Amino acid sequence: MAKSGDVPFTVDLHMRLLLSIDRGHNVRRAVSAAIRPGARVLDAGTGSGLLSFVALAAGAGEVVGIDRHHVDVARALAAHNGFADRMTVVEADLAGLELPGVDLSRKFDVLLAFIHVNNPLIDEDRARLVYEVRDRFGTSDCTVLPNRVRYRVAGCDRLDWDLFTELSDLQESAGILHSVYGLDFQPLVDAAKQTVARAGSRPASAVLPQWRSPTTMASLRFPREDVRLLTDNHDFVTFDYGAPAFTGFPPQVRLRIATPGRLSGVIWTQELICDGQPVWTTESFSPLATARTVAAGDEVVLDADDEWRATNVLRSHHQPM
Repeated sequence: MAKSGDVPFTVDLHMRLLLSIDRGHNVRRAVSAAIRPGARVLDAGTGSGLLSFVALAAGAGEVVGIDRHHVDVARALAAHNGFADRMTVVEADLAGLELPGVDLSRKFDVLLAFIHVNNPLIDEDRARLVYEVRDRFGTSDCTVLPNRVRYRVAGCDRLDWDLFTELSDLQESAGILHSVYGLDFQPLVDAAKQTVARAGSRPASAVLPQWRSPTTMASLRFPREDVRLLTDNHDFVTFDYGAPAFTGFPPQVRLRIATPGRLSGVIWTQELICDGQPVWTTESFSPLATARTVAAGDEVVLDADDEWRATNVLRSHHQPM
């Protein structure tokens, strides 16, 4: 079962990834460049098997692909494209740090770790998992792709979506339901309120239909007519998969306001980086619990705490619950 807020991958989502053409070209080039003849490769979250096939075509001696969904699709595509003799597909949850039926007497030279879902609420734990998988199964000089994941953050006023409006409309629905059914649905409405900020974290173009890529480019951004930036991008954290250990997110977001306005949230930019070059860039949004008026030069400090991880709502540092 997927964790709360996790993204169970469907066949449609695999199609969406494949149809993000520029992203596909970038990742293909990065994988091809990382493979040495005869390398043993672990493809974490193999999905359709594409990166395994790229690695084998580039000269890998063996690839083990692991996924918890749709392994029959990867096996069928491997057989259909002539890779089945050098590729093993394992159905398992990577978080278990086990590869059932796989010979582990030899470690893996390359770890393909494109398991990020491009949302910091989920991908912090996924970054932790990349380090754990590297240490469990990789050689001492294991190459990890992407090499790094960089997060930057900018304050903004989002113009196409508003947290208070969504919550107010939801509360209004409690009265409608009571008038229709004569029952109090407040607990259901309260539960729905907990999902509102998460549901608003992505650009609307990223939602439907699931199989169609919202962009052929190597980035997914909020349309600039829908947001007004109030700060430059600030570095938040970079996970370097060549570093000794996982460090986690900093406890606070610090922003310096560049232009006055209404601060209603922040846009996170995530970059998957291979050999110094971003191969995929995505944006997501976290609203402030209460929008605030800011002036140029103001410093804003927001808590990137467990409440934010659970709800996607940011609060000013020391703001009462």
